[in-house]
Formats: sequence, structure tokens, C-alpha cells
Amino acid sequence: MNSTIRKHLFIWGACFLLLSVLAACSRSESAPSQELVKTNEQTTKSYTTQTDEVIEIPTQPQRVIYLGSALGDLLAMDIPVVGANLIHASESYIVDRLEGMEDVGNPGDLEAITALQPDLILNGYNQDADRNAAFSKIAPTIPFNSALPFTERVRELGNIFGKQDEAEQWISRFDTKAEAMWDKLNVAEGETATIFLQLGKQLYVMGNRSLGVVLYQEHGFAIPPAIQQNIIDKDQTFVELSEELMPDYAGDHLFVLTLDNDESRAESERLLQSTLWKTLPAVQQGHVYTASAEWNTDNLLALEQLLDELPKWMNQ
Repeated sequence: MNSTIRKHLFIWGACFLLLSVLAACSRSESAPSQELVKTNEQTTKSYTTQTDEVIEIPTQPQRVIYLGSALGDLLAMDIPVVGANLIHASESYIVDRLEGMEDVGNPGDLEAITALQPDLILNGYNQDADRNAAFSKIAPTIPFNSALPFTERVRELGNIFGKQDEAEQWISRFDTKAEAMWDKLNVAEGETATIFLQLGKQLYVMGNRSLGVVLYQEHGFAIPPAIQQNIIDKDQTFVELSEELMPDYAGDHLFVLTLDNDESRAESERLLQSTLWKTLPAVQQGHVYTASAEWNTDNLLALEQLLDELPKWMNQ
């Protein structure tokens, strides 16, 4: 092969090699751009609200406003809440978790919420369509039903914030700890319990929500027939009760929860000293347990601590 041919082959080979390198560089340079597009596409996701409205929400919200009575759920799941209606946050199990959180009023001051620059708002007063519309002008707003059973609430929060596994772990951990507590308390099969709630001069009997979530578990107390028929079967959370009807609702164990103010404490004390109260079999057997009304809830922070508190109430 003469020198001219070798020279041409060398030149063609060099050109081919150069083109290959340039093509590889081009692919390398374009890859980050495609990845960036993919990343940008994943900053939001579609979410269908309980009113069947499809909205775009952040995949990882960083500045959440929560309005409602289940703030403990969000705090337990480490959701970054920057503002809430802190009227529902004076309880002992939650006060030390509020550092850096702003009170936006109840049911939510628009100016205060706007100032916090939220990227997501959860409105626990979910039926307030006008407020939802106003909040939506500030940030994507989800009407959130705070009154759902706690397992449904926690799973929904998992769906919203991409914490589905954590939600299931919370529920499983609660069930396991609750079963261990009931094994320790050794409640006889069929033993019933009633929750009386004193708010000022009003006396209520609770159903299977709030503290009832703990008391009326599979291994716990049975539900008195009157509570089942007049509250739970009617899809109610509680009923107001006149004192003369107490015997109809009173179970084998009585839990009396009292709001922490002078009027409620005075009314509760009067009730506990009344002649009618002293005729109840549970009272005569010493099966009465008193506690603060702050425990009349079923948010995650409270539920976890209730499993420790309940045996103390019952002196076991």
C-alpha cells in the first residue's frame, strides 16, 4: 500500500474517531437536560379531593398550613406545618411540638396565611366551600375531613404527602401496642365502658370515636347497648345527655373527662357527688376514672400516649 493511500485512510479514521467522540459528548450533554425535564415534571402531582376535584399539589410540600382538630396526625408524621389554628393545640401531648409554628387563627385568617407563603393548605373545615375558594388563591387547597376515623385520616395524609408506608407503620404500631396494653389490663369478655364528657354545664356521652378508639378495640371494653343504638348506629359521635338518663348509658366502667376550666370542674364535681351518680353499679364497685377532656381525641400523638395513660388511670 503506497503512502498516499495510507495517508487517506489515516485521515478518514481520524475523522471517524472525532465524529464518534463528538456524538458521545452530545449525548452526554443532552442527558442532564432530559433528566432536568423529568425532575421538573415530578415536582407536582394530581390529587383528587373528596369533592372529586382534581388539583395539582406539590409532591413534597415544605410549607403546610393545617386548619382543623387533628394537628397531632401531621406532627406525628413529621409533616412540615408552618401554620395552624392553634386553638386546638393547647393539650399537654402537643405543646412541645409547636416551636416555629404560627397561629393563623380559627378558622384561618387569609392575611396571616398569605404571609407564611404556604405551598399547600389543608382545610379541616372541609365543607366551607367559600373558604376553600379563598385559600386556593393563596396555595393549592385540599378540603380535608378531620372527622374521619383515625386510620382513614392517616392513610389519606400518607397519600397526600407520599408517606404511605409510614402511615401503615403508624397504624400497625398502634395496634400492636394496644393489644399488649389490653393483655396487661385483662378486661373480662363482655365488660362494658362509658365515656362521659363534661363541658361546662353540658354533659355528653361519647361513641366509638376519640377516646372510644382506644376503649372499644377488639381486646378492650364492649360497647353498652344504648351507646351502640343511639350513637354509633345513627352515625353520631356523641349525644348530649340529661343526668336522669345516665343509668341507661352507664357501663361497667365509667370514664369521666372534664374540660379544664372552673365551670366544668365545678359541674363535674357536683355530678360525682350526686345521689343518682352514687347509685350506679360502676361507682359502687370503684370503677370510675377521671381525666382531662384533652384526651377526648384520636389524633396520632394523643393515641400513642393514651396507651400509656389508660393503665395509669385504672391504677394498673
